[in-house]
Amino acid sequence: MWYRSGAALVLSLFAGSISFPLETYISPKYMTWEEFYAGSKLLKEEGWLLGAGFKERRKLFSFCGEIYGGTLRYDGQTQDGDPVETKTDYLGAFAYLGPEVHLSGPLRAGILYRIELWRRRIRSTSEATGYAENWFYHSLDPKVSLQISNVQLYFLYRFVLNARMQASLSGVPELEPKRGTAYELGIDYRRGRIAFGVFFSYLKFRQSSPKRVDTYYVFQPTSVRKLYGLKLGIEF
Repeated sequence: MWYRSGAALVLSLFAGSISFPLETYISPKYMTWEEFYAGSKLLKEEGWLLGAGFKERRKLFSFCGEIYGGTLRYDGQTQDGDPVETKTDYLGAFAYLGPEVHLSGPLRAGILYRIELWRRRIRSTSEATGYAENWFYHSLDPKVSLQISNVQLYFLYRFVLNARMQASLSGVPELEPKRGTAYELGIDYRRGRIAFGVFFSYLKFRQSSPKRVDTYYVFQPTSVRKLYGLKLGIEF
């Protein structure tokens, strides 16, 4: 399956680019996930995730890998429109790598290749049966940063190359959400071996093309993920 090959690629990126010294970090982040159809909100999930990862920085190269997970509150509805409240479990990973070069003064620029995958499992309730979704996307992310003493401000725009979602429902085919607006901005502070950062990430997938299943059609609605995160790291 594609998500297994994606996981293997993430792990190979992790293993293939490690060389000391490197920075390990933890990253608590508040996430919201919303889905929309025809201008109406279908559901909202929100809650805390916790990530753990590492970063490696060289003069002309950067690499990062992270694994994250957590449980979010789910406020949505059934196919018939009846309200449903439950929880959603998340487990995911991402990695990125690419060159970053000095332009002029404190200004740097680069382009990163990113791959991310996650499993989103909606728990069953007395009103509805839960199911899981496996998500995957990869992207090219142009990035600019400004270094002022120990502080770095950065912005990157995420060009999603391809996205896929496979639900664990019998007979439902793989869907391909379309690219929407995606970006990240943040501030990093480093003093000696200690690093601290805050960031905001926005990721939007537009509605996928419908696919036929027996006598009906299925599609992934417009989906928006927002992350408000912190990072606390130490260099070894």
